[in-house]
Amino acid sequence: MRLRRDWGRKRQGWIKIGLGAVVVIIIAAGSFFWQYSPEDEKSWSWSIGNQVILIDAGHGGVDPGAVGKISLEKDITLNISKHLQLLIQQAGGNPVMVRVTDVDLGTSQGLAKRKREDLAQRIQLAKDSKADVYLSIHVNSSPNHSLTGPQVFYHTNLPGGKMLAEAIQAELNKLAGTKRVAKDNQDLFILKKADQAAVTIEVGFLSNPQEEAKLNETDYQHNLSVAIYQGLSEYCRKLQKEGLPPVGMTE
Repeated sequence: MRLRRDWGRKRQGWIKIGLGAVVVIIIAAGSFFWQYSPEDEKSWSWSIGNQVILIDAGHGGVDPGAVGKISLEKDITLNISKHLQLLIQQAGGNPVMVRVTDVDLGTSQGLAKRKREDLAQRIQLAKDSKADVYLSIHVNSSPNHSLTGPQVFYHTNLPGGKMLAEAIQAELNKLAGTKRVAKDNQDLFILKKADQAAVTIEVGFLSNPQEEAKLNETDYQHNLSVAIYQGLSEYCRKLQKEGLPPVGMTE
């Protein structure tokens, strides 16, 4: 009788463990399907398919961009751009990279003229590749070292720019825990000259020591690229939902 009672207790214990395991599996499965619903998959992947996305890693070569305590803007923008390139490729998009190494696109000896050539070549590449979207990646800097957080800029006169900027800004705000609003900028050369939906994305401030440290972390660079990718996906999804072709698309 005692053996039977012991066996009964053990069996009840195993049953409880088994039921607990099933509950954990169900909860985990529910969490998985909630995070990756068909609608999310559409937003993340299908909307970008076949789109030509020009990824412009700001500065490069003789032009370092903003200079921090431990890093240069040109290196951070290139790393983020490479992460973004892979995400777009995996989604079936066609990323076009302005640069994949530490170079600029100018050839003149004088720095001012070389910079003008560099910018002009970037715009020409966007035209030649028939890009649907132009993403210009930069890192900010300010005399006010307390400023932090990503900021996205667009040009009012360029159709699609504001919607693209707002979509990307929203995702970057989630990542950084900020409440910035996408801003119109009439002065940036790229935004004035682009033929497609274009934005300039300042991913953070090198002038803030804490943020500079984060911007040099590989994981954070990847997370920034994911946020930009999500915003781009949402922009493309909205265009498709409204039945509109991407700005700059040619037949």
